[in-house]
Parts: sequence; structure tokens; C-alpha cells
Amino acid sequence: MRKTRFAARAVGRTMHVLMHPSRSSSFVRRALPWGLAGALMLIVGAFALISQAAPASITLTELRVGIDARALPVSTGERDYTSGGFEAVYARELAQRLGAALTLVPLRNDEPWRALREGEVDVVLGRAEIGGDAEGLPVLPTGYRSGLGVSMRTDRPAHGWDTLRHRTLCTSSDNTRAQALAARLGARLQVHAAPAQALVRVRTGDCDAAVLDHAQLASLLAQKEWAKFAATLPPTEASALQAWLAPSRAALAAPLRAAMAELDDPLHWAQRRQTWAANVAFEVHYDQTGPDCH
Repeated sequence: MRKTRFAARAVGRTMHVLMHPSRSSSFVRRALPWGLAGALMLIVGAFALISQAAPASITLTELRVGIDARALPVSTGERDYTSGGFEAVYARELAQRLGAALTLVPLRNDEPWRALREGEVDVVLGRAEIGGDAEGLPVLPTGYRSGLGVSMRTDRPAHGWDTLRHRTLCTSSDNTRAQALAARLGARLQVHAAPAQALVRVRTGDCDAAVLDHAQLASLLAQKEWAKFAATLPPTEASALQAWLAPSRAALAAPLRAAMAELDDPLHWAQRRQTWAANVAFEVHYDQTGPDCH
């Protein structure tokens, strides 16, 4: 900023002298030995300072966001389901804020950091624990954090996470934290494509508990239709949803941070959770054609 002001003053002073030499005699005496060429060089140099100090605006037409392939919206060919995380929803909102078209790039476990470093994607969205190989990559927080929670029948609740040992737990394929927890607990695990499919099994008695994000489940289990399946446990340690920026796209850091700050509002996150719960509740109701336990 200081360079810009200095350069602008230099340009203005020099142009004034060239156009009105009689009004700036002291400056003219110093500047005339340079000759006209020297004065023009001063102007060129000053404009160079201005161009260096003023960052170029960024025009973004497409935002390529890499997410775990299992976090994409689920479709069986006959039915569409809500996915377990907010990656796809958040990516769409982020692209809208930036005025860009969204391209979701599905990635396997071992692909995010290679895709970032090789410029195949602009951003990767995922949970903080996947960032083991992300050293040196800029990290941008989304503001969403949640531990794991459960949905159980209120007449057959567990009284602690360790009491789920040998019980049947259901979760969605994108929730790798729930899958790892079930393995540590020594539980029997069923993995389903979507959260609604896991929750249906709790209502029909095929699973003792559905293990999903606590923040999302809290919005679902607050509905009166879920009162008999609202037994839960204290949430596990919270995990953050984060974005990592490709090194080749460093110029996007500032507009990304600004857009993500606008999206990180408690009311926005509450609305996202409520929308998730409403969609999943409808999908469970639609799927439940077997024995209805309520």
C-alpha cells in the first residue's frame, strides 16, 4: 500500500511538471537534467510499482472439488439417497458463492494428496483425520465439527460405548470413523450405502444401533416420529470437516477464505443439519416396507 501511494504521487508530480513546467521550477531544475526520456522512465517505473502492489482480480469459472467417492450422493438406479456427510452439499454452496460451476471429483483414499499436488483438483474436502499426507498444504476450516453418535431403541439401550461389544451396528459406507470404532469395540458391523438404509435396520430390529455423526443424528432424533429410537450415547471426540488447497492454486486462498467465512454461520449449519434430517427421515419412511417397530 505504501509503495502504491508513493508511485501514484510520483506519477502525478511528473505529469504535472511535463504539462506545467513553469509552475514547478524547483522540481524542473532537478528533473530537467534527466531529459524527457528520464522523466518517462520515472513514469514507467511508477506504474510498474502500482501494478506490483495491486493484486490482480481472479476470475473463476470452474471449481474442481475432490471428495471421497463414498461421500457422493447415493443412487441405486431406482432411488436417490442423502449421503452421510456434508462434503457434496458444502462444495455446491462454495461454488455458488464463488460464482463458479462445480465439478465434483471422486477420489479414493490414496488419491487426494496426489490430485492436489498434480493440480487435478483445486480443493479437497474431507475430515481432518485424512490429512496425514497433507503436510505443507494450506488448510481451510469449514466450521463443521462432530463426533459419532448412535440411534437405538429406547427399550433396549446401551449404557456405554463399551457395552456395544458383540452387538450389531449399522453405518454408512462413507463413515469410516464409525467403521473403525465398531472394529475397536468388537461389534458386528453392517455397512450400507446411505444413512437411511442403516437407520431402517434399527427400526426393523436388524441392527442394535446406527452409528453416524452425532450432530446430524441430534436433529433427526428430535423429531417425534423417532422418539422410540432416540436412545443415544455421549458423542465421541469431534472431527472437523476441512478443505485443503492445491499448491498451484494459491491465488484462490483469499477468495476461498472469504467465501468459507460467509458459509460458516451457526444458522447456516443448523439449516444444513435440519435439511439432512428431513431428507433422511423421508427416505427411511419411504424404504420401510417391512415390519414397522413403532
